[in-house]
Amino acid sequence: MPLRRKVFLLSTILLVLAHGPGPLKADEPSLYEYILTELDGKETTLEAFKGRILVLEFFATWCPPCRKDLPQIAGLQENYPPEKIAFLAVSADGASDTVRSLPGFLKETGLKIPVLVGGGLFVDKYAGVDKRGAREIVLPQTYVFDGNGEMSLRLVGEHKSKAKSLTETLERLMKASAS
Repeated sequence: MPLRRKVFLLSTILLVLAHGPGPLKADEPSLYEYILTELDGKETTLEAFKGRILVLEFFATWCPPCRKDLPQIAGLQENYPPEKIAFLAVSADGASDTVRSLPGFLKETGLKIPVLVGGGLFVDKYAGVDKRGAREIVLPQTYVFDGNGEMSLRLVGEHKSKAKSLTETLERLMKASAS
């Protein structure tokens, strides 16, 4: 092999090692491409929410902290115009056999925001947490995404100041989108 080719190959290898291979084309869907299920069983995506600030509250019927958290977070929707900020509840029950208890749970909580059932991949991506080398679902979890689908806030578990943190983030995003 000529010296010039060896130098080229070596310098290419060093560049890749120093800077990484560059962005890889992800096979993973974007936030708006995951398939979720409406309560009537119809499949849907979050595509309709593109351009709006999106608050996703992950919960499950078997999760005691979710019973307190979900109505509190859902109640914040009343403070914001739905055409600018959308609140959605995403049930992790779709990843288990407890999905059949969802209608009774929702009637009991009197939830006034849309509810979707997350599939296993969606729930694992957003509600999964690495623990001791394995993925576990930790609930409740609250996410805020800006109008481009970029995560602005993630709150895992119960927080006394969750509503305050959420409100501050939403106000900041509203100001940023207005300018």
